[in-house]
Amino acid sequence: MLLLAALLLASTGCEKVVNLDLKTSATQLVIEGNLVDDNRPCQVSLSTSANYTDANNFAPVAGATITLADNAGSTETLREATPGQYVGATIKGVPGRTYTLRVATGGGSYVAVSTLPAPVVPFEKLSTQVSPVGNNIQAVVDYTDPVGLGNSYLFRQYRNGRINNAIFVQNDQFTDGKHITQTLRSFSNSSTDPNGFNKLAAGDSLQVEMQNIDANVYEYFRTLNQILTVGGAPSTTPANPKSNFSGGALGYFSAHSRRVLRIKVQ
Repeated sequence: MLLLAALLLASTGCEKVVNLDLKTSATQLVIEGNLVDDNRPCQVSLSTSANYTDANNFAPVAGATITLADNAGSTETLREATPGQYVGATIKGVPGRTYTLRVATGGGSYVAVSTLPAPVVPFEKLSTQVSPVGNNIQAVVDYTDPVGLGNSYLFRQYRNGRINNAIFVQNDQFTDGKHITQTLRSFSNSSTDPNGFNKLAAGDSLQVEMQNIDANVYEYFRTLNQILTVGGAPSTTPANPKSNFSGGALGYFSAHSRRVLRIKVQ
């Protein structure tokens, strides 16, 4: 069964690093790829999974061949910047385009396809409120979902520059075409945030990142969140998040938009 040890999406927009613990099993390839509509190239991280008895040593996978193509006819081969970290150069994230990421390593081939959603949904407002139970300060986001089913969103929170491990995903199955005011969890559970450093307090700097993601990436983070939050502990049913990669790799490839708002907590 898959257990998330840490999920770090870099605040620069070049998101990377999902560290994964598995019950005793064969080592698997973990691929984390992101292409954002911020004029930066594709970023891909390759590593190997580890068993929960290991010391969270997620070894980088060097020497892979990674290619990225879009449906406009462009193709490029990513270069390995550091062991296990690969970066593109020419292909940028454009709303409405579909991208195919191919990874060849260790005799295996892995393919994922992701479409950068269009139109990009604006992030209209970020505020806070005090929860009715527990008196915790919670982030509140406002946006308007476009008419037409198929929009999905991922929200990440940063308190004083440090990421909150809690994952919040939503689609428009029940909110199509509506204005949304949504409260986010204020801090992650004790298993992933033992020191409670994500609990908001007056004077904190709060940053929230809103990503427009495609349906397959939504499903990956939805199932990952399900595994993490069942009773605050790993699910009793052996499972991995639903990857959009073929070939049996863990992880995901996401072409998405990214919009960020920041406020000081009052």
